[in-house]
Amino acid sequence: MELPEQLKANRERLGLSQEDVAHEIYVSRQTMSSWENGKTYPDVQSLLLLSQLFSVSIDELVKGDVISMKNMISKDAVTMERMSIGSAALILMGVACMVGLHAVWQDPTPVPYMTAGSLAGIAAMVVCWIPSLMLSSKIERIKKSHNLVTYREISAFMDGEEAPEDSDALSRRKPVLYSAVQIACGAGAGLIVAFALTLLVNALR
Repeated sequence: MELPEQLKANRERLGLSQEDVAHEIYVSRQTMSSWENGKTYPDVQSLLLLSQLFSVSIDELVKGDVISMKNMISKDAVTMERMSIGSAALILMGVACMVGLHAVWQDPTPVPYMTAGSLAGIAAMVVCWIPSLMLSSKIERIKKSHNLVTYREISAFMDGEEAPEDSDALSRRKPVLYSAVQIACGAGAGLIVAFALTLLVNALR
């Protein structure tokens, strides 16, 4: 990426410190340092502010980076699509195991309305749901580590298209909280779906 060098060169040309630039574009000095070190990438709004501050175009700031961004998006999109398919397949497998076990294992249990097959089916559903959640979490890590959301926004902006809706705002601001909420919601949804399907199968018998 060429942006880190462009930021540093333009900042030094104007005799500004990282803190000075950060103050002018409403970000922290740590954020500015992260951009100059290539650890993260500024979003479209920050690039607009930087271009105004440095009196250069966004094209001059990002230069060949857009091509690299598009290649990154294309490559990771294939990986994430495969992971999404795998996640969906695991969930379907869990549902199939749950229904099948319920159908063939009718021994009674101390749990009301639940046969041994029903309980085993719920356990199978949860077992399949866990790796599905792990795949979903890995997709989010790929997005974060490769700045895919930011890259999509910049790529769309440079092509004159409307930037994609920022559905990942929480994951970028508070990644730990976002991951915890995602895991909790996924686990809860898995248990609810498994329990509801088991009750439905019981009612249809």
